[in-house]
Amino acid sequence: MRPETKLRGIYGLMILFVTAIIVQMGLFIVHQFRHGVAHAVQINYILIDLVIGYTLSRIIWRCVRQWRLSRQWLAQFGAMRHDKLTKRLNYKYREWGTEVLVVRSEAFVALTIGMLRPRIVVSTAVLERFDDKEVQAILLHERHHCRSRDNLKLFFSTLLMDGFRYLPIVKPILTYYRTWQELFADRFVIRRMGTERYLGQVLLALSKLGHTRRIETAVHFETTALHYRMLQVLEPDQSVRVPIALLRPLLASCSILMLLMLGGDS
Repeated sequence: MRPETKLRGIYGLMILFVTAIIVQMGLFIVHQFRHGVAHAVQINYILIDLVIGYTLSRIIWRCVRQWRLSRQWLAQFGAMRHDKLTKRLNYKYREWGTEVLVVRSEAFVALTIGMLRPRIVVSTAVLERFDDKEVQAILLHERHHCRSRDNLKLFFSTLLMDGFRYLPIVKPILTYYRTWQELFADRFVIRRMGTERYLGQVLLALSKLGHTRRIETAVHFETTALHYRMLQVLEPDQSVRVPIALLRPLLASCSILMLLMLGGDS
């Protein structure tokens, strides 16, 4: 099975569970309103109300946090903007139709920021450390994230992780999904450049850098899934196998869904 097909199927399975939980919550709320206070004092109703409250509060918290962090980092990057290098890179890659922002920083910064109008952010340290071909590999990786709207997908995935973390099936699927986001972006680089050489050099350099600072509102060119990314570079003609254990999380999630359904019907 192709990785793209498998990924869609696994992600769709998670969406199915989340949708079933949301529908059941909606039915429970309607049922509770119809039967009034008498049912509301039952222990199962109180527990389900707590689950619903937890889910809604976590989702609202994440949306507010995302909005605040996005404003914060956009303001900070704007203050760090290197006008000359920004104009140079935007002219050089003008056919991409993707805005590139160069910021003054001695740290490795290469990421995609923004959901509705994604743009690439890269630091002066990256331009100084890597040669033109390696910089192009980094920018192509980020361009794929922009084209695929991976920031929007990351935000949606984070909402699911925060709001439905009590569903065991969510975390392994989202980890698997994020790994393949990086692998697909790397494949795009290899296809466009016709070689895995420059991407491999960047990944090797990154492995020596160790931990770099992450920004919550962005998709990074970083050491995410580095082991699988290196395997893909070393063996570009072979399909990378990313393991995912779904049986136990699937059974546990089914149990939670059944408990919610039985609790709401009692």
